[in-house]
Amino acid sequence: MSQIGTIISCGGSPQEYGNNNWVVDFSYQLDAGGVGQSRVVVGNNSSVSGTAVPPATSALWASPQSTITITPNPPGTTNPVSLACPPLVQAAAFNLPLK
Repeated sequence: MSQIGTIISCGGSPQEYGNNNWVVDFSYQLDAGGVGQSRVVVGNNSSVSGTAVPPATSALWASPQSTITITPNPPGTTNPVSLACPPLVQAAAFNLPLK
């Protein structure tokens, strides 16, 4: 069984995370009940040399309508978490108007 996570925030700076990388904070359902929060770096580039940020853990969304699956599962759940492409990434990566 999988679940759809809720994106809380999405952003990043090229100096810290490289170009085309996004830091995404999201919430998801815990196996024991309740809601957990986690962070993932999404993108096509590894982290900038010399920073403490881990390399991207998920490839960039393939299209504005696509989802990504967070691997490994975030803490507290055995269910995969999928995230839909957020409006900010749709505008920046796919040249769509920001909604």
